[in-house]
Amino acid sequence: MYDQEKKQLLEICLEMISLNMVIGSSGNASIRVDNHVVLTPSSVKYVTMSPDEMVVIDLQGELIEGDRNPSVEKHMHLGVYNAREEAKAIVHSHSLFASALAVLRKPLPPVIDEVVPILGGEIRVAEYAMPGTKDLATNVVKALDMRSGVLLANHGSLCFGKNIKDAMHNSILLERSCKIYLMALQAGQPVELPEEVVEDEADIWDMMRHY
Repeated sequence: MYDQEKKQLLEICLEMISLNMVIGSSGNASIRVDNHVVLTPSSVKYVTMSPDEMVVIDLQGELIEGDRNPSVEKHMHLGVYNAREEAKAIVHSHSLFASALAVLRKPLPPVIDEVVPILGGEIRVAEYAMPGTKDLATNVVKALDMRSGVLLANHGSLCFGKNIKDAMHNSILLERSCKIYLMALQAGQPVELPEEVVEDEADIWDMMRHY
């Protein structure tokens, strides 16, 4: 089932490795296809992974296809898919600068124009919960409200998109924006975008998120 989606997932995982957004088997990614989710397996290094090792589950978490265990973060993926109809793919990474903000438990404010129309506005930090738990899924969905990206306290980040390439683009944008913000903090006090600009750009995000 879903051979094309499995290949796309592996490509994204290898891209995350090449961009130093994850190491080994950390992080995970998924693609929603109707009422099924194609998900990376648990504890398999991406550089040795094959498309056939991807797992298919339904929106309740029941195994549909696969010989491997689904990612330990399946609850987080399912929580997002069940809460956000427009979410068609998810990338969860442990990239350095997003993770640094997550460790500080500091949200990413709207300091550059790209963030608001693409990700929705200030990127919040989901309250800490143990990885792989339903509590983490609940916290992520709550912090994601009206956003396409979120920071996970002491953990990493998650972004969704209309397809897996879009979700990856959002994840890269979030990482780049966190880097800019942290560099600006070292030099002085970053200045946020004007409030009226943020409101207008948030309207663009809201308009485009279903397309």
